[in-house]
Amino acid sequence: MVKADYSFCNYITQTETETRYAIRRAIKGSIIIALISIFLLSISIAGEIWYIASRFPDVGLLNDYKQDQTTLIYDINDNLLANIHGDEDRIIVKLSDISPHLINAVIAIEDIRFYKHNGIDLTGTMRALINNFTGEEDIQGGSSITQQLVKNSFLTPEKSFKRKFVEAILAARAELKYSKDEILTMYLNKIYMGSMSYGVEKAAKKYFKKSANEINLGEAAFLAGLIKAPEGYSPYKDYKSTKFRQKLVLQRMEQMGFISEGEKTKAEKEKLLLHPKSFKLSKYPYFVDYVVFKLRERYGDEVVKRGGLKVFTTIDPEAQEIAEKTIEKGVGALPRYTRVKQGALVSINVDNGYIQAMVGGVDFLQSNYNRAFQSRRAAGSSFKPVVYLTGFRLGVITPNSTIYDSPISYNTGWNIWRPHNWDGKYFGKMTVRGALTQSRNTPTVRVALMVGYDAIIQTARMLGIKSHIDKNYSIALGSLGISPLDMATVYSTLARDGVYIEPTAIRKIEDHAGNVIEIFEPTPHKVINSGFVKQVVSILIDVVNKGTGRQARIKGREVAGKTGTTDQIRDVWFTGFTPDTVTTIWMGNDANLPLNGVFSFNCAQLWGKFSKEYYKVKKIPPRSFTPPNSLFVEKLKKLDRLIAKEEDRLFKDLKVQDGIMYSDRAKRKFTPDEFRRKRRYRTAQRMPQYRTYVYNNRVYYYNTQQTRQASKIRQTYAQNNYPSNRGRYSQSRMRRVEAARARKRAYNNRRNSTPQNRTPRRNNNRQNNRYYYNR
Repeated sequence: MVKADYSFCNYITQTETETRYAIRRAIKGSIIIALISIFLLSISIAGEIWYIASRFPDVGLLNDYKQDQTTLIYDINDNLLANIHGDEDRIIVKLSDISPHLINAVIAIEDIRFYKHNGIDLTGTMRALINNFTGEEDIQGGSSITQQLVKNSFLTPEKSFKRKFVEAILAARAELKYSKDEILTMYLNKIYMGSMSYGVEKAAKKYFKKSANEINLGEAAFLAGLIKAPEGYSPYKDYKSTKFRQKLVLQRMEQMGFISEGEKTKAEKEKLLLHPKSFKLSKYPYFVDYVVFKLRERYGDEVVKRGGLKVFTTIDPEAQEIAEKTIEKGVGALPRYTRVKQGALVSINVDNGYIQAMVGGVDFLQSNYNRAFQSRRAAGSSFKPVVYLTGFRLGVITPNSTIYDSPISYNTGWNIWRPHNWDGKYFGKMTVRGALTQSRNTPTVRVALMVGYDAIIQTARMLGIKSHIDKNYSIALGSLGISPLDMATVYSTLARDGVYIEPTAIRKIEDHAGNVIEIFEPTPHKVINSGFVKQVVSILIDVVNKGTGRQARIKGREVAGKTGTTDQIRDVWFTGFTPDTVTTIWMGNDANLPLNGVFSFNCAQLWGKFSKEYYKVKKIPPRSFTPPNSLFVEKLKKLDRLIAKEEDRLFKDLKVQDGIMYSDRAKRKFTPDEFRRKRRYRTAQRMPQYRTYVYNNRVYYYNTQQTRQASKIRQTYAQNNYPSNRGRYSQSRMRRVEAARARKRAYNNRRNSTPQNRTPRRNNNRQNNRYYYNR
């Protein structure tokens, strides 16, 4: 048997050897390249991760992060009145202040494994991915509560792998930094719950007018269901979708063992008692507007909108509601032809200076302009008590002094000012008390000329007026612009017998954690002697009892006050006060047009309606104003006798001509103003602007500041009475011409009289001149 030879099969040719070598070399090279690529890719990925990680926000900022918080405003009873917020309306609360039902509902529907995972729920993430591929809808989302918290705090809502990666890293870091309860607390205060409300506390107040710790099971399931799509499940848009989402949450809670089947069924059947959606900013918008204005002045707009302040105000809800009804009905009841379209009211507590009611217009939705403190309207006769108080404190007049109600003219430097009484009548000689009680204008101007406008402005500032005041004598009749708040401040100082307390609308301010930032305590300042103030108050009582403010009388209570009507009746005022409350009412229109058929007694009537209703509700015992002490009264009587004696002697021969006062007695050394100041108020300064000169054995007293004005008056007189020759006449020339005309008039009177009665007729031509002297 021949053995077969297979040795040729093991023989490898040169070509095959080279091929095998080439293959091994290629494989080896590919492996090396792959390893190098993997190494470089790893470095690149590690570098990218390091770069991204280096730019991660510090999760430690979650606890220190200043989230936008709503500023809360409370009334005098510490009940919530309004809230002020920026882009996010939020109230931060502790976890212990949130209902357990709400906590369980949020965990059940958002992250059932919240207390088991370390920030990333891989099971939930895989489930969400599978449902995305299969198209099935999942009740619970894929992101954990921790992931949602860091996303809402630090990241944008974009959908990308990079954002999800960063979110996962931050969630893991947050879990290492904070406890589960801390993360849950931040989450429940952060999330958006629809209807411009952030956090569960604000959502509970928005939808149910409750705190988060008062929410029942059905309401908790509803709120938890809103988190996925706050506006999509809004009950104000689609109530059926809201109830459907609520049932899913309740079902989930039952599956997880948070509630029983009976509790679930009962909650599903309960109807949600939702608070109606309101567009009104607050219950008392004008007062809230003033509080916000003061807060912005003090802390800035950002702090007010986002600082979470708790502001405890002075507003009395009962007084405020009465005030709003009074202005709304009072203005609305007037006919259209009166042109009264707006009104304002400010009420201040005398004892502490608290602003207890403020109304700045008829309707805040139609006009949010707050006339109670922003408008500056002419004060009219309401300012007269300031003028008379100036005369009292300088010793120029007393309530029983004699003063004249007669025509008066005054050269202002550019024209001749001729104030007149509102009724066109003049009562002649009367007392200061009677002049202020009847609100006569010309006596007030005379007092203003005696004391000077600088002293009047000083008194106004001491009483509390902060508005700009022009330096002219027309302020005596209330030409200055003043707000109702300033007007109420002036009369509140009078009601306290000369003690000034700055009105305040805020009692206390706290931060969101309850720490007291500032306390506003009343600080009294004695600004004017109480004896002088009591003189004014006693006259203002007469104004209400028998003067222009009789419509404001209240049975069983002592009331003082003053009416105010401006030129052409563009504004009407009344400010009345008792020993416990001061209230100012203004009516007019924003266009500053004259009113028709409306006077200050209409405001006094409204004041009476407001006050009667106010005291009916508040049950404040009646109080009386304290009269001046006996020693002050005795001094006042002596001063009255001195004034009467000296004024009779002074004014018998004293005349005012062309702005120059002159006397027939050469021994006289002082003008009436100087004499009064020297004898009765020795601490007052002299009047250095007065000078004297002698002419024809007469001593003339002239005001150096008015010399040029007097020259203009003479020139105007000559031009008006001698049109044929409008040149500049000297004083002596004018006297000769006037004397010749007087002789001619006397001759004509004698010719026209009967032989039995040769008495010259009364000549009234002087009253018809464009300028006449004040005798």
